[in-house]
Formats: sequence, structure tokens, C-alpha cells
Amino acid sequence: MTLPNILTMIRMLFPFIIILVLNLNFNNYYEKLIILIIFILLSFTDYLDGFLARKLKIESKFGKIFDPVSDKVLTCSTLMYIISYNSIVLLPSLLIITREFIVSGNREYMLSTKGKSINVIFLSKLKTAFQFISITLFLSYEILINYINILNIAIGCIWISTILTLYTGFKYSYNTYKSNKRK
Repeated sequence: MTLPNILTMIRMLFPFIIILVLNLNFNNYYEKLIILIIFILLSFTDYLDGFLARKLKIESKFGKIFDPVSDKVLTCSTLMYIISYNSIVLLPSLLIITREFIVSGNREYMLSTKGKSINVIFLSKLKTAFQFISITLFLSYEILINYINILNIAIGCIWISTILTLYTGFKYSYNTYKSNKRK
């Protein structure tokens, strides 16, 4: 098990971290602060694991498959947490989470029928960055910076990421369809 793969696996534990923090019964401020700090650290590991894998030349099939999965787990679990106290993210979250299941299905389908994974496209990386930024702003708004401009920026970022999410989801689905039509 390499360090990049360990970092990937740690991101997949985030829902359990949220559950633990919720069950420790902190007041709202400390609960959200802890989740914000851990989310930021785990978001950074998304960049770090890929950087280390390329730099140390230890890229793996595990990393290629589970890095996007761990990003989905981190993003979706945090969005669900934010929905629990701020319904403004409900619609974009439903679209984002639905797309994540569809893309995961496309990946599984391509692996089982073609024996290969779908390569991540640049717009998906940009989408993930916008998701991490918007989630960080939503968490920050609630505990640190209660300014309306931060909320507006967070809303703008979540909708930009939602549009990118839908576009890349359609692109992955179309590429899967096109790849299987060539049989």
C-alpha cells in the first residue's frame, strides 16, 4: 500500500468522521469548524495523492479507480451534511449526487465490458475544484465569515460545479455509449 493510496482511502472515511463529530455533541460552531478543517485537509489530499503518485512514479490501478470514488464520497457526504442545515444546496446536490452514481455506473460498465476504466477528463478535475471551493465556502459561511457576499460566491460556485458536473456526466455517458456501439 503506497502513500497516495493511503491518502485516497482516508478520504473514503469522511462519512464516518462526520458521524463521529455529530455524535460527540459539540455545539454547532465547533461541529462545523471541525468538519470544515477536516474537509479542507482531505480536499488537499486529492491534489497530494495524484502529485505524489506521478512524482514518485507509483501510479496504480487502485489509485486510478478509487481516487475518483474517494472524491465522490468526500463531496457527497459533505453536501448531505450541509443540506441538513441549509436547504439552499438541495437542488444542486441532488444533481451532483445523481451524476456521481451515473458516472460510477459508466465506469463499472466499461470495466466489465471493455476491461478498462474511463479516463478522467480535465473538466472533471475543474468540477471537483469548484465543488471543493463551494463546499468550503458554505462551511465557512456558517461558522467563520457570515457575510452575504461569501454566500453568493458559494452559491455561484456550486452552480458552476453543477453545470460542469452535468456536462461531464453527459460526456462520460456519451463516450461509454459510443465505445460500446463500436462492437
